[in-house]
Amino acid sequence: MNFFRRVVAKMRKTIKYSASDPRSFEEVWSFQSNMIRLVSLIVLVIVSTSVLAVYLFSGTMNGTKSISRSKLEKQSAKIVELTEKIDAQENYLRYVGLILSGEVPVTTNSDSVELLAQETLDKFNTKLTASERRLNAEVKDDLSTRVDQNDRPLTFFAAPVKGTIDQKYSAGSHAGIHVLTTKDNTVSACLAGTIVYTGYTRSDGYIVIIEHAGGFLSVYKNNKTVLKKIGGKVQRGDPIAIVGDSGGNIDGSHLHFELWYQQSPVDPENYISFKR
Repeated sequence: MNFFRRVVAKMRKTIKYSASDPRSFEEVWSFQSNMIRLVSLIVLVIVSTSVLAVYLFSGTMNGTKSISRSKLEKQSAKIVELTEKIDAQENYLRYVGLILSGEVPVTTNSDSVELLAQETLDKFNTKLTASERRLNAEVKDDLSTRVDQNDRPLTFFAAPVKGTIDQKYSAGSHAGIHVLTTKDNTVSACLAGTIVYTGYTRSDGYIVIIEHAGGFLSVYKNNKTVLKKIGGKVQRGDPIAIVGDSGGNIDGSHLHFELWYQQSPVDPENYISFKR
């Protein structure tokens, strides 16, 4: 018993702990405590650290199981969906490039730009509400009627700009027309549709391509600037660009306009009046 009493007495004895500068022997910091308090503090730190480590380890394990079972499947499905959208968009833009360069094989039925466009738009379009579907049907009824001669939709187009035709459409050599118009005039969508391409080249300036219902595609070149983004919805007459003066050998503000039907260029003047 005397031994334990002596040990307890020593542990209760206050001891001073200090640190000094080895060069000047000046005391830097110090504190006083006894062994009981010091041992209790060490034990408390060890227990707290152990409890925290166990908690973090168990939480990590639970989180890993949760991610691997639920979130991983959702992420995989999302990756597949995004990959399909990217592939569809790249495939469609490749054929838009053929249109811009005049390399579209007009006799080919399998590689239809219209089908590719519809597939791309279906992937990017969100689901319509019931009211939006009704409005969409009403707009289509307002814009088109049936023609008995060729069983093709007769669509009522609007002129993208008003002006003078400087260069006419020529099958096989010039897929569009050049319309001389006023400086900084607004270029409007000739029909409701979706912006499927915007870009810039030195020879053609800023370019806009719109996909329309019924197999129509309209191309607007030689613009100074573009007002819409890819994927944007436009109505007939909506502003899409500002007329520029680049492209070809024409001096002054003008628009190069092309109208395509079922993958083939057609004469825009057969559908639209450009006179002021």
